[in-house]
Amino acid sequence: MAPQLGLFLIWAGVSMFLQLDPVNGDQDEGVSTEPTQDKSSAELPEDEKCVFPFTYGNKKHFDCTFHGSIFPWCSLNADYIGRWKYCTMRDYANCVFPFIFGGKKYETCTKIGSIWRYWCSVSPNYDQDRAWKYC
Repeated sequence: MAPQLGLFLIWAGVSMFLQLDPVNGDQDEGVSTEPTQDKSSAELPEDEKCVFPFTYGNKKHFDCTFHGSIFPWCSLNADYIGRWKYCTMRDYANCVFPFIFGGKKYETCTKIGSIWRYWCSVSPNYDQDRAWKYC
């Protein structure tokens, strides 16, 4: 069972306890969510990089995810094995160029397929992965 994370809030003299689901809370059975004992995962350097894409819960993630958390996080391994971190602004996936969209190759961000903003794929083939972000 994954440890529970709680947040105690005091605001304007009113206190409440908000129970938050842990990141590992909805993971498939058979994959350990217990902390590992090796030093490398217990004391992660701040500059440890997210690995994209990573697989978690039988789904491939091409960017930071909110899956099971109210904060974005990423895996530090291609196949999630319990090593993760919360994402900062510098951790989000970068655009991948060139990328395929609608069978056509794009070398820069595009507005095609969008009403308002330029966007790019975060995988080499948008048609296959449907993974994108705004530029």
